[in-house]
Amino acid sequence: MIETFEAHPGFNGFRVDTGSLRAELIELGGTVTRLEVPDRNGQFGDVLLGCPTIADYVGPHPHFNCLVGRYANRMTNARFTLDGVTHSLDANIPPHHLHGGRDGFGTRRWTGATDGDEIVFRLTSPAGDAGYPGALTAEARYRFAGSRMALEIAATANAPTPVSLTSHHYYNLSAEHGSTIADHEVTINAAAYLPVSDDLTQLGIVQPVFETPFDLRRPVTLGDAMAADDRQIRLAGDGFDHTFVVAGSGLRRAAEVRHAASGRTLVVATDQPGVQFYTGNTLAAQGKHGQSYTVHGGLCLETQQFPDAPNHPNYPSAILRPGARYCARTVFEFAVM
Repeated sequence: MIETFEAHPGFNGFRVDTGSLRAELIELGGTVTRLEVPDRNGQFGDVLLGCPTIADYVGPHPHFNCLVGRYANRMTNARFTLDGVTHSLDANIPPHHLHGGRDGFGTRRWTGATDGDEIVFRLTSPAGDAGYPGALTAEARYRFAGSRMALEIAATANAPTPVSLTSHHYYNLSAEHGSTIADHEVTINAAAYLPVSDDLTQLGIVQPVFETPFDLRRPVTLGDAMAADDRQIRLAGDGFDHTFVVAGSGLRRAAEVRHAASGRTLVVATDQPGVQFYTGNTLAAQGKHGQSYTVHGGLCLETQQFPDAPNHPNYPSAILRPGARYCARTVFEFAVM
């Protein structure tokens, strides 16, 4: 079911075929480069955006489908204070820090191996990496069965450090590269979200979604939701780029995406406290199959700790300490309606 191949000089790739799902992953960034699932007529289509070729993942790209860290999302003013010590981070979106900095985990080679129906990626991040304290050892396990792709990320550290690791998959369930996600219907299991500042950093506020365009507890067509006259949606670039507070605890449903024309559906379940919903508001990149990706060409559901949590004591703690183990689980399950 899993085949190993040389994807590019210096790193390997893995091909998966469960009969209901076909995928390709590479060690660079622990990236999923292709994910094909059938539509209602049984025709397979690639529902992930991505770079035109494997070689293009070596250069800059919009975090296409990679593993991001050491801390996902933004860290305000590229710094935080932990146990009385202030740490300065790589300000890769000045003056702020995003997705681990310029040399974040999505740009690294994760050493990959197969383990039964799993692909296991491992990475070591040294103390001081991008400004973070302590050495971190991370492991990401992708498990495939039927139409399900499960991801479990674990980490340990030898000194206290913030950790929030996630996958940055860009989905378009139409499998028509170059199209938009305006016709996708989305549901998010969240009664609250985290509003942002003018430059999309955290305000430290947990805001109820009731009677706002952020109330996605019932299915909403994205074209309508992104057109709402709402300051937060305008700030994000006429769409969503916000963390939703997933209701409940443990591994539970966080979101569902449906595409009526193809019949494809995606359910995302996680044990993380938040899911960053991003609708590709600034997307502009050369993509697969000779197509160009433009604004709203794909959507991301990044399960994670709250952004900037070390700077907001009212947020759940995201500090990993020696002797403890960080673990984040997410399941992506496809079906047809």
